[in-house]
Amino acid sequence: MAKTKTTKRRRTSSDDATATKKSRADGKAVCTGGVLEDHSVFGQLVLRAGLVLTAGNNPNQLSVDQAVFQRNLRLAIKKHQDYPQVVDEFMEGLLAHVEDPDRFSSSLLATVTAAECEDSCRGGKQDCMMRLLLGVEIIQPKVMIVLLEKLPEFMGDDDQVFDSEATAQIPRLILNQFRWLDRIVDSKLLCRKMLEMLGITTLDIQRDIISCLPEVIEDTEHNNVAAQLKDKLNDRQLMVAVLDALSNLNVRPDLMTEIRLAVLRKVPGVELQDLPVVVKFLLQSVSTYDAVEVVRELRDQLDLTPGLSLDRGAAAGNSSRGSEALILDAIRSGITFQKAIAEAWIKAVENVPNAAEHKDVDVLVLLLLHSTAVSKTRRRAVEGLLRGKVRAGKFTHDLLRKTFTTHAQILREYFQSVLTISEVLLRSPEPAVELFGCHMYQEAFSAFDMYCRQEVVGSLVTHIGSGVTSEVDSALDVLCQLVRDMPSAMAPFSVFIKGVLDYLDNLTVAQIRKLFSMLGTLAFSGTQDGAHIQDDMHILIRKQLSNTTPKYKRMGVIGAIMVVRSLGAKRQEGAPSISKDFYDQITSLLGMVRTSCQHMPDEYALFMDELACVMQKRQLDEKVEAWISEDVLTDFQDDYVVDVEADRISQSSTTLPLDLCYNLEDGDELEEGNIAVNLLPLLEADQEMKGSPARKGKKRTVSPGCLAPHFRLLRYCEQAQRGGDLEGIDALLGCPMYLFKEETVEKIESLSVHERELMCTALFHTLNWFREVINGFSSQSDPEMRGKVLVRLQNITHVQGLLRTCLAATPGFVPPRAIFDCEVEAMSVPAPGAARKGRKKGAKGGKKSPVGEKSPDPNDTISTVTQDGTQAEKQDSTEGDKDDKQASVNLEHYRAFFRELDLEVFSILKCGMVSKSVLDTEMHTKETTVLELQPRELLFLLKDLNLKLEHVLIATAKRKTFLKTKSERNSGFSHLDQYTAQEVAEQVVQLLPALCDHLEATCTYFQTLLEENDGVVDGPWGDQAQTQLMSAVFSQLLQALARVFSWNGFTGSDGQKLLQQAVSTLAGRLKVSSTTQASSQDAISHAFRYVENFLSTAPSLSTTVCLIRLLVSISDKGSQSEHFNSKIAEHTQTILKREWIGKDGQREKGAKCNEDLQFVLKTFLDYSEDKLSCIEHLATVGIPELVEADKNGCSNSYPTLTRQSLGVFYRAMMSELVVCVKDIPTGKVSDAAKVQVERLFRWSIAVRIFHILINLVKAFDGRAYLGAAQKYGRMFVEVFLRQGMPVLDNVFKTHKDDVHSLLKNLQLSTRAMHHMCGFSKVSKDVALTNYVPLVKKTLEMFVYRVKAMLTMNKCLDAFWLGNLKNRDLQGEEISSQAYADPTPADGQSDDDTDNDATELPDDDDDDSDTTNLEEESVGSNDSVDGESYSESY
Repeated sequence: MAKTKTTKRRRTSSDDATATKKSRADGKAVCTGGVLEDHSVFGQLVLRAGLVLTAGNNPNQLSVDQAVFQRNLRLAIKKHQDYPQVVDEFMEGLLAHVEDPDRFSSSLLATVTAAECEDSCRGGKQDCMMRLLLGVEIIQPKVMIVLLEKLPEFMGDDDQVFDSEATAQIPRLILNQFRWLDRIVDSKLLCRKMLEMLGITTLDIQRDIISCLPEVIEDTEHNNVAAQLKDKLNDRQLMVAVLDALSNLNVRPDLMTEIRLAVLRKVPGVELQDLPVVVKFLLQSVSTYDAVEVVRELRDQLDLTPGLSLDRGAAAGNSSRGSEALILDAIRSGITFQKAIAEAWIKAVENVPNAAEHKDVDVLVLLLLHSTAVSKTRRRAVEGLLRGKVRAGKFTHDLLRKTFTTHAQILREYFQSVLTISEVLLRSPEPAVELFGCHMYQEAFSAFDMYCRQEVVGSLVTHIGSGVTSEVDSALDVLCQLVRDMPSAMAPFSVFIKGVLDYLDNLTVAQIRKLFSMLGTLAFSGTQDGAHIQDDMHILIRKQLSNTTPKYKRMGVIGAIMVVRSLGAKRQEGAPSISKDFYDQITSLLGMVRTSCQHMPDEYALFMDELACVMQKRQLDEKVEAWISEDVLTDFQDDYVVDVEADRISQSSTTLPLDLCYNLEDGDELEEGNIAVNLLPLLEADQEMKGSPARKGKKRTVSPGCLAPHFRLLRYCEQAQRGGDLEGIDALLGCPMYLFKEETVEKIESLSVHERELMCTALFHTLNWFREVINGFSSQSDPEMRGKVLVRLQNITHVQGLLRTCLAATPGFVPPRAIFDCEVEAMSVPAPGAARKGRKKGAKGGKKSPVGEKSPDPNDTISTVTQDGTQAEKQDSTEGDKDDKQASVNLEHYRAFFRELDLEVFSILKCGMVSKSVLDTEMHTKETTVLELQPRELLFLLKDLNLKLEHVLIATAKRKTFLKTKSERNSGFSHLDQYTAQEVAEQVVQLLPALCDHLEATCTYFQTLLEENDGVVDGPWGDQAQTQLMSAVFSQLLQALARVFSWNGFTGSDGQKLLQQAVSTLAGRLKVSSTTQASSQDAISHAFRYVENFLSTAPSLSTTVCLIRLLVSISDKGSQSEHFNSKIAEHTQTILKREWIGKDGQREKGAKCNEDLQFVLKTFLDYSEDKLSCIEHLATVGIPELVEADKNGCSNSYPTLTRQSLGVFYRAMMSELVVCVKDIPTGKVSDAAKVQVERLFRWSIAVRIFHILINLVKAFDGRAYLGAAQKYGRMFVEVFLRQGMPVLDNVFKTHKDDVHSLLKNLQLSTRAMHHMCGFSKVSKDVALTNYVPLVKKTLEMFVYRVKAMLTMNKCLDAFWLGNLKNRDLQGEEISSQAYADPTPADGQSDDDTDNDATELPDDDDDDSDTTNLEEESVGSNDSVDGESYSESY
């Protein structure tokens, strides 16, 4: 038996009464035979009622049932001769009895039923003595006081009353007596006394009292107790108990709101283990009305970062993770039982403005929402929100990694949702979303257990079998990354990957490379799982190499190279070289590939390219590299290089006249036996071989198509052997080529088809040779080599001009392959009809343009003006047809037939620009002149750079303007794909100073042009061809910068430093004097100002669009965007207010112009401080000016607003108007009157704008206008019903006239929409009639919602409902369908002429034909509260 400590207790009122009042009944209790003989009134009465008191801590004994005892005691007290004084005497005896600690503890224990009466009682044990006494109403209040005043006696008492088998403490036993009593006589007394005890007891007892409160007090005391407990929230140690108690109290809403706000403010300081209770309380107590606000505040305060547990004193390890899981359980409970909470969480996450403010709890909650969703709609909403966040760059890889790293155990519970969402994201056509899905797969594999990893690999293999190219590529990329980073973890699942070998027919060459790369790594990783794959791979590769089908031969080539890479992998420093067995296997395998492909040039070229990729990365052992290098050099010299001989040209038997072209060496040296590339003779020999099946296969084929791949492998071998130096083969950079005479091109029309095709083929091989030579030597630092590289770049632009001429004269020509790792089917060749269409269009434009050239498009990758400069100088009027033909050939269509430029080539951009005249006169001299880039060569490099940036640097948002099909975007980027986006970005950031140099030089050109042409830069004056060329350069430079700064990789931790470097580069171009280093925000501001300076010299609308995109991208990187927003709005408005003139001297127009205008207009509205006012100005000023202008006129305020561009303006204004009204808050009844009036005013403006735009369809009834009016008109009315009508409800009684005017204006618009529906049906336009059902449903909802508002305000007599007749856009009745649709869709007005919202013509057509039904509504005017409601709704 545990001892009870006697402690000093506080004196109470009961003690005073006992001390002053001595009764005759006071008698000493005597113990005889274990039974306590108490001679006091208390002892006598309870004994008489059936309770035998025992000594010590033995349980008391009942000789009757407890109900009988309570009845007997009640009657004994009531019938006592000294009643009611006997009650006090009874309590004195009770007090004396419980003074003894043992007797008190016995009174709190269950009583024992006497053996002789067990049959008549409810059991062997019954309620304790104290609970029995509490059941007697006469003494219940005093007994309660006695018990509660015993609580302070146990302050600091940790000893237990019972032995080791018991767990309850005395205070808890005391409080348990009050729970679930049948009746409480004085609830207020009990409540007051318990709250009083909170101030004089220990924390443990206080917790017990608080927990007990909801179970003992009546409902009438709930609010009082809640108010008292609210003050206890300041004590962190009591918060959990208080919140538990409050959760079980029925509290009035306003008090609960105060409590909830107090709790929300304390969330940041709550210990992690207490947060689950806090979160549960907040979500359980929230109402539908304030769920959004509470959840938003909770999300802002909630933080589950691991470091927080230490700061808050929470236990580390499993307890911390357990608390996080409990927090999510609390959120899941709230989401499951209240739909409003789920929607509130979605809104809370959706409204987070930027990536920096997103937390791991956002990802966790979205997964929780997805896992608990019972409907597809909810799941799709979560997936859509996640896609939107990724698309906007707000969900980053860093956030995902942090979430999976920190909360892996919690996420394991939601693994199925993780897997489902990963699958959905990976299937997305948007690159940024697709990449995020890949990251999610990688993080899931890294964080979870073996079962989950198997599911991840299985899901990725399923993606590979989908057949969708982008999906297959992404899945293979994820698997490759996992194999590289975690080979041992992936080894058990190698059988899954090996199973894909059965479906090689469905994979592209690039995908097969990734698959064999993975299998090679796993097979030769030294694990038992990998050993089983080696034999299967060797068998498969040998079978494929022996196959004569090119498709399977390519598979064998790639598989063999991947095996060689794995077998001959470079060992770590200090490790022994590869064994002789491995060396023999490698040489044997390479020899087998070479032998099997020697009669198949395309597959042999693929072999060279694949081997070059391995050599480039220096992945092979030095012995293997040396063997390959020796073999390659010998073969190249034997196959493609010949000595220059004087009589070679005269003795030539080629079909075309042979000539030695593009020599960069001195003429005297050529006579001494210099080398040359033997292109044309090899080409003719190759074609003769193909045309003679009997000769084919007798000896190894030397194909010109292998020239560039062979050189690529040669230069990587040379760099590997000589430490990056190419002096050993530098003769190939300047050596000439045996080609046809250039004069032959001018006579191409007189040549045969075979000769024309031969010329085209030779020019393609020439271009690819130059491209590969530039790839090889652009990284060399020797000045002489760099000069020759620049000349070779000029040779490329010159040969491209010749090629255009030849292609224009050779329709249907199929170029030779230059990229061998893509499917033949993917190489689309322009149809012969395409060239003819282009010539027709070019001829039409030639009437206006002296040079007959197509306007350069900033989004084109190959400009039509990149012809050779010498030809442009010799051009005269007789060459117009030739120029038209040449301009009709766009070499962008032939991009798949050109060799890919390496990233190192763009180091050439670090050269400046000089005038063409200097370059032409000094190009081939040996004087010490610095050769620098011309605009034509610069444009060539910039277009290729932009293609690469578009391919690899994924923007934060999907830009539909630049996207093409997946197959087109991926062709020709094999070498680029070997780099990560981060590596590419790092190299491009190094080029930013050079790009800025060229940008400034281009700007200087146009500034000079402005001065010479009186401030006009976009007219048809001056050197038109040069101006267009410089304009294209301007656009390409800005596009490159915009693509760099819009890359979503800057949001990650790895990209922040790179972003700072890029921004500092631009900011440093400004001459800003600063002694200290500028902050990040200052650097962004300076960069923004730097780009702003180019706006004044932008020569075309497309160039300004590139500038605005760049400004937007830079502003997004800053944290203080208000200043940037106003600047962007100002600049875009200036663009809209400027008249843009094309090269033909006419106003710019066309699809591209409209697309640019749409971007500028949307940007202007998005970044304006008051979007509604801007739309209002366009609607009330710009559009009326256009309506009043002539057919070819424009708005005076906005010259870009013409009849050709009105459709763009109309659609943008309608869509932005809907967005704008969505931002007007619904409001509450309790909002201030001023706030409500402001909302009413904004709705009035919005409705007026809406009325102008809707009625504009009467003047411009094109299909585009009708579709936009019905689509966005319905959305506007729906938003008005959802958010506008509550505002009208709140202000109806105080602003009746304003509400009346607003509804009247809106009614006229809805009637016009009804007429559109009728017109759409009559026109039988499927696209328009699809809108009709939803529009009519919305219009009907509007009618009845207005009726409901009038009914609420007792104005129903002012409402009259009728049927509208079906009319066309001009208000004429559609007789064939009169009365055919009796559905009420709109109301009628008795005063239709009071519409002064717009001055547009034909505005009153709808109002001039009022029907008899409408006239009847005039007489139904009623006056309510002194106001006339003549409008019928």
